[in-house]
Amino acid sequence: MGSGRGPPRAGVGSGDGAPGSSLSAELTSVVVLGIGCAANPWGIMIAVLLLDARRGHGIVWAYVVAWIGAITVVLTALLAGFGAIFESGSDSANTAAAAVELILGLALLGWGLQRLLAARRASTAAHPAHSSAPVQLPSWLRAIESVSYVAAFLLGIYSATYPLVIAAGGEILRADGSTAETAALAVLFIVLGSSSVVAVAALGTLAPRRSAPLLERMRAWLTVHNRAVITAILLVLGVSLTARGLTGLG
Repeated sequence: MGSGRGPPRAGVGSGDGAPGSSLSAELTSVVVLGIGCAANPWGIMIAVLLLDARRGHGIVWAYVVAWIGAITVVLTALLAGFGAIFESGSDSANTAAAAVELILGLALLGWGLQRLLAARRASTAAHPAHSSAPVQLPSWLRAIESVSYVAAFLLGIYSATYPLVIAAGGEILRADGSTAETAALAVLFIVLGSSSVVAVAALGTLAPRRSAPLLERMRAWLTVHNRAVITAILLVLGVSLTARGLTGLG
């Protein structure tokens, strides 16, 4: 009691305090970030469109492999690089992670607000006669049906949601866990973050006839609402990461 030690840090890797209370916060954040990564509308739409590629379903799996590989490599590099500088769960690691989250949160929040204001201005300026006009996909998305394996692979690398990968790396670095627990959190994020594109590819490949109506409805809905979905994700994650960063720096 009078030894002069600071309050013990609770965590799975520590026998002091409430076991698991520290790591549970990072676990929750990693789950939320993984779901946010998977909810990328452009990533899902590209996977749906690639199922109709002329070269067959192998194209969509090239895209999926690149997506998984990209977030795995980036997350591993972040953990290895920052892990060599900061001790996992240390005050310096917590401060660095909080600063990264604050910067990312403010950037996402600003981007989301800019998109929201731009959408409102466009809606106000739009002529009522054009309000019911069908929404067209960008030309590069319409050309996906003739894409090559190399292009599909590069699309997978390009489409991955890197800001959330960086934020997940900060959360994992902040956790006061063992090497096994750190690896488990990383794998959890990768699995969740890739779940949407893997699910689309698996449905289209293993059950093409049964999944066709569902995937077509998904494609139509995302074509109409992708801008609103992206804006909502940016605002929600921006607020969440900003609050988390401010709390960590407070």
